[in-house]
Amino acid sequence: MTPTPEQEKIYNFIKFDSNHGIIDAVAGSGKTTTIIQSIDFIENSKRLLFCAFNSKIRDEIESRIKNKSNIIVKNLNQLGYDILKSNYELKFNFQLRKYDNLVDKSIKTYNKELFLKFLKINDISAEPANPFEESVLKKYYGIFKYKLLESVNKYRLTLTKDDYEDYKNMVIHYNIIDPSKINENKLDKEINIFFKANNSLIKEGNSLAKSHQIIDFNDQLYLPFIFKLKPKTEYDILFIDECQDLSKSQLMVALKYVKKSGRIMAVGDPYQSIYGFTGADIESFNRFYKLPNHVKLSLSFCFRCPNNVIEYAQNFRTDIKPFKDKEGFIEKVDFEKVFELAQDGDLIISRTKAPLTTLLFILLENNRKVNIHQDDVKELFNELRFLFSKQELNTRNVYKNGYDFFEKVKDRNIYFIEKKAKKMSNQSLREDFIDEETEYVERRINFLQRQASIHLDVSTINELVKRIEGLITESEDAIKLSTIHKAKGLENQRVFILDYDKLPMKKDNHKPWEKVQENNLKYVALTRAKKSLFLVNSMKEDVEPEEGNLFDKLDDIW
Repeated sequence: MTPTPEQEKIYNFIKFDSNHGIIDAVAGSGKTTTIIQSIDFIENSKRLLFCAFNSKIRDEIESRIKNKSNIIVKNLNQLGYDILKSNYELKFNFQLRKYDNLVDKSIKTYNKELFLKFLKINDISAEPANPFEESVLKKYYGIFKYKLLESVNKYRLTLTKDDYEDYKNMVIHYNIIDPSKINENKLDKEINIFFKANNSLIKEGNSLAKSHQIIDFNDQLYLPFIFKLKPKTEYDILFIDECQDLSKSQLMVALKYVKKSGRIMAVGDPYQSIYGFTGADIESFNRFYKLPNHVKLSLSFCFRCPNNVIEYAQNFRTDIKPFKDKEGFIEKVDFEKVFELAQDGDLIISRTKAPLTTLLFILLENNRKVNIHQDDVKELFNELRFLFSKQELNTRNVYKNGYDFFEKVKDRNIYFIEKKAKKMSNQSLREDFIDEETEYVERRINFLQRQASIHLDVSTINELVKRIEGLITESEDAIKLSTIHKAKGLENQRVFILDYDKLPMKKDNHKPWEKVQENNLKYVALTRAKKSLFLVNSMKEDVEPEEGNLFDKLDDIW
């Protein structure tokens, strides 16, 4: 294919220039094709490192460079791990649940007093007097553990300083501790508890890495920074893909590999920055503009979307343009029509999991083939399990012995929703939260109850969930369900966007950076469609029709 003038400019820049280049590429602009083609213009005498954002791009590039020994393709975690390996003689042991285990250990030992303080400020008894208080204590143990794990992970990804104010800004920024959901008098007390617990965990985690070479994913990025390590090899040219979604620790690892005299080619779309909640730096793309002697380049033509879809997308990114005139189809539909309209192979995406879950239940109950991203499958079915206690999950015939079993589970989960909502200072926000979460709980439990009546040979809740999970297929001709986050990078002939009338998603306590990310999510969602786009209104509340009575119906019986 003949390159566009913009692509030609990028190729010439790589061939003849010596400055850093930042390519601002709109959705569907052929970014991957362009950067892979760029490799052909790299001199064989130059050593090039390509930081691939995902395995698909990595594999595609590697297939093109089999005979080029001067080019290395790796993701950023691999590069961080290489720094560790090259600086230590002993082999590192990877443990995915390293900090998960450390948190459990710490709550029972050196962080026990901090956990007790956390219980005290939340008015929770550390010595339960009955089974109900035991369940509440377990719930708050889970909350403490979750917040501490989130704290440790974001602390490392963001390279937060060991300073109380910096830590406070970090946990509030990521809503690990949300000031709108906690009493103002308790806010600093709770943050201080987690600040101290976080510090002790980081020290033990770093010590464990040094003494026993035990690391996890985020250690691969964090430890080269905190241990002040350098790679053995540096490169003349560094390509960074999806540069709008880098965390500070990822950027730090990447920059360690570039020679002082080297060049950086950073490629991304600031309007597709949607991973801020994971620890990605929302200013990541703009940070590359701080490089000295940089040149701004662009890919502004969209090859993927038809004209009318691009017109929608221009509400979020004004400079996106169609490469050529292409007719498309856009229709606004109600949620209740999706099941009838959806065809095998369609892509159905949503900002939140709730409408996807509801649609999944409908599709499965009607024997439709469904394909879900493996990460979403795991998360979705874990959510079903979390509705029950461990005993309820594994006790045989527990839901067959009493007709009110599912009602009791439902009531318990709604109780915890209401208790959590009490911490919210905004009444409107609190009521919306209760309504939405209660409906979501009821839909999941009602679905499981119906499935239990179908799969009569299954004897435990856990087995029932596994049976339902087995109905998900990886077939390409199935209906594909995905969150917008997971759909980034995907394209499809026909795309449905669920709850379109709620996009961009709004919350009373949304921070400015979160509002920007929500706008970006809508832009990403719109630009997945190659031909047909269905904008789906949110599901109507179930309303019981006024049925009347037999007397009304039989008015001529006399």
